[in-house]
Amino acid sequence: MVKNQKFMANEIETALQNAVQFLLGPHSIDNSSSISYGGFYGFQNTTAPLRETDRPFVFYEITGYGINLLLKLYSWHNEIKFLELAKKAGECLLLAQAKDDDSKASGAFYDRYYHETKKFFATFHSYPNGVCVGALCELYLQTRDIRFINSAKKAANWLFSMLEKKDDLYIGFREFYSKSEESKKVYPYESLCIPFILLKFQKELELSEKQKADLGQVISWGLGSQNEEGFFPFFYLPQDSKFNNTAYSHFTIYPLYNLMGFPLSELEKMGHGGAFDSYLKCGKWLVKVQAENGGFYTYYHKNKHVWHQQSPAVGQALCSFVDLYQKTDDKKFLDSAKKCATWLVTNQIKDGDYKGSFYWIYPNTHLTKLQKKIKYAKERLASKLSESENISDITILLDKVPIWPVQFAIEGLYRFKELKTLL
Repeated sequence: MVKNQKFMANEIETALQNAVQFLLGPHSIDNSSSISYGGFYGFQNTTAPLRETDRPFVFYEITGYGINLLLKLYSWHNEIKFLELAKKAGECLLLAQAKDDDSKASGAFYDRYYHETKKFFATFHSYPNGVCVGALCELYLQTRDIRFINSAKKAANWLFSMLEKKDDLYIGFREFYSKSEESKKVYPYESLCIPFILLKFQKELELSEKQKADLGQVISWGLGSQNEEGFFPFFYLPQDSKFNNTAYSHFTIYPLYNLMGFPLSELEKMGHGGAFDSYLKCGKWLVKVQAENGGFYTYYHKNKHVWHQQSPAVGQALCSFVDLYQKTDDKKFLDSAKKCATWLVTNQIKDGDYKGSFYWIYPNTHLTKLQKKIKYAKERLASKLSESENISDITILLDKVPIWPVQFAIEGLYRFKELKTLL
């Protein structure tokens, strides 16, 4: 037993070190001389991408997460390099904030920056902006650089302009703003995570009493969106008053954990009653649907699920299970955490340029370029015909190495290692 425990501890430590090494490398952080220097990439393609928009880009949501993780690594290890990298990433965000040329976008952060065209992608997504606000607030508290908090305030004001109403009550945030396309969805996870971030830094952001009350309405709606099984639906269509009841594992775990913190648990501490019960309920659902190998399927439909698992959900779930075990002392959460840790150690890429990272989808089925194009076309058609009720698209995710699963895994493996209860 002791020998097995030592072996597992060694495996986790190695996986953690490899993940950190990848995080700090050129496939993760942009080290070019461009405007996005210091930012984090969205993902790397191991084969030619199907869509033009999948070409290499710096992703500002993941840059926000990167800042938070780098600041955590700085606090864990007291190595100045982590703080310096966080500040560079912060400078990158400042350069990606829209100015006053479009009043509807002013103050918001662009979604991404493409190196090949040297252009920003002109959409502005609510949740990534929430992540950037939180990261800049954290960076301000660490550095007291006034530019970071001023930038965060502008983006927070833009987020309030994106609030969505239903029957005279605020329910969440419009998914995005674009001059060329209308935003039609509200995501329940955003209705919990964005208010959590804004309220966490309400003092620094100087939120008004009305703004806090509006966020309270959004949180109440978000909590009410959780279904009887325990998961949060994929999205809501306000114009149809209809939820899509697919469980997208990555999104349904966001209210439990993201690199900003543990939203539902911390919202309870902020006075939002029922949030921790919601946390427990979703945690129990995750235990129930977790695969025997420790992974989570990408999509769940009632009593069925798709064939593929995804890496982002596993690191998120590991953090959630560790936190739930610490708060409840319920062994089932520890057992599920062990399964997650085993999955991450087993499925981490072991060598080559992407050593220390993870594929987006497992198993990473190899398809020819023609096969991928055909499957992608079929998925898009099926999605339109079914009105996205049974989402199963996967082709565009194959052969991609995203950065955020590495970020989630680093915090998850670190927290699990600190439990010192591996078996």
